[in-house]
Amino acid sequence: MFRLIVAALLLNQLVMLASADEKPRPVGTVVIGTARSSTKDRADLVVDGRDDGFELRKAFARLGPQGGTVRLLPGRYRLDSSTPVQVPSNTTLDGGGNAIIECSVKGQHGALWLKDVHDVVIRGVRFESSDNDSAAMFAMMNVGTGKSRDVTIRDCHFAGFKTYALRMNQPGTRFRFIHNHLRRMGCVGKGGSAINGARMIDSLIGWNFVEHCGVDAGDWAIYVSAGGARNLQIVGNTIRDCAAGIKDLGDGSDRKILIARNVISGIRRGRSIALGGCRNVLVTGNMITMGNGAAGIGTETTIHQVVISNNIIDMNGKGSTLQPAIGVAADDSTDISIINNQVSGGGPNASCIVVATVKGGLIANNLLRVGHGKVGGVLMGGCGIRIGRLGTPHAWHLLVTGNLIQSPVSRNAGIQLTTGKATAKSPPKSDVQLVGNTIRGFQFAITLDRNGAGRYRNVVIRGNTSSSAPLVGKMASNDERITIESNTSPKPAKKR
Repeated sequence: MFRLIVAALLLNQLVMLASADEKPRPVGTVVIGTARSSTKDRADLVVDGRDDGFELRKAFARLGPQGGTVRLLPGRYRLDSSTPVQVPSNTTLDGGGNAIIECSVKGQHGALWLKDVHDVVIRGVRFESSDNDSAAMFAMMNVGTGKSRDVTIRDCHFAGFKTYALRMNQPGTRFRFIHNHLRRMGCVGKGGSAINGARMIDSLIGWNFVEHCGVDAGDWAIYVSAGGARNLQIVGNTIRDCAAGIKDLGDGSDRKILIARNVISGIRRGRSIALGGCRNVLVTGNMITMGNGAAGIGTETTIHQVVISNNIIDMNGKGSTLQPAIGVAADDSTDISIINNQVSGGGPNASCIVVATVKGGLIANNLLRVGHGKVGGVLMGGCGIRIGRLGTPHAWHLLVTGNLIQSPVSRNAGIQLTTGKATAKSPPKSDVQLVGNTIRGFQFAITLDRNGAGRYRNVVIRGNTSSSAPLVGKMASNDERITIESNTSPKPAKKR
């Protein structure tokens, strides 16, 4: 009897030791390994690396409707988009940071779909595309028809997708694409994007790193398209050496968009941040270093109720009148505020801020340091604020106040107003107040330029300080109700 008790105790101790050596597997977990993996003995399913969609679908099926986690052991897996893998609701696909899924993408199909699902997490997977120029039209993922909710893709790597890198087609509500790394995406020049999303509601694109993506001005690092976005945040992303940066181009229905604290440098072809077809937008706290042939923050179509504030833009010796640091060129844009931004270092033909035809605008408290260079052998400085556009029929309704504008050379103007030819269909440019600005180092502090018989009406220039004389240049007799008072400028030197 004593021997039986001792044997039972020893057996129980051995079982306990064995259990301690083997990590417990959570309930609702299916593990997949590769045939070459040194840990394949821990896997419930083993793939052969040819088309591993069968095993992945089988793993999701094993979880059942209650869901769970499919864990990929380190190794390389392969998916063929001719039979996409549907990720079900209530599931997590976890690659642990060392699982690589190679997506052989054909035509307009992605290899992994999340169609009208909820409560899905994809994390720690490295997605790669076959190096094929016709691959990845809709890329790795195509997310539903707008009914999806609570989908998170995080801590993943994406590389090699040539056209649309990641197509989030009408993802729905509470979609989160965060802490991912994307490189060499959308490089065919067909309007591809590294991240492309539509109809994103209460969603977040944040803290992603995007580099070396795109080849032309229509290839965006982050592109929110098709309209219907609501309460969308694009924050904390780093975008480096891409063709174009962040774009929100809706159909007029995009609302409550935040683009904040992104770091964007080396944009080669398009804008760093572009807006269109949206309202109630805040663009704030972004740091932008402009690249060759690119603009800073600008518009493509009409925008309303937009605030561009507290951004730091280094023009890096680049830019032009058509490629300013901040530009609102879309006709009929309304209620635009450009406030508390810092802009420096443009080229000799560049403008820090350009506003074409805004109704109800504020340009206030910006610090603008224009750049300089030689044009035709003559040393020239850029323009601080340029208002107006030749040939446009629209009037202005602008307050420009509290800006500090500086130039290292006395060529060009601090604030330049431009009016087109006045006709019956093209009324005078009107309703502009230039109040309390400080302008240093320019040939003219403020100019009222005109094209043909263009003229101005209801322009107030009051309380400005200039280090150059005269304060205002290029006045004309056909202007109406021009008020110039209480300004401070140096007296012209007496002739000897």
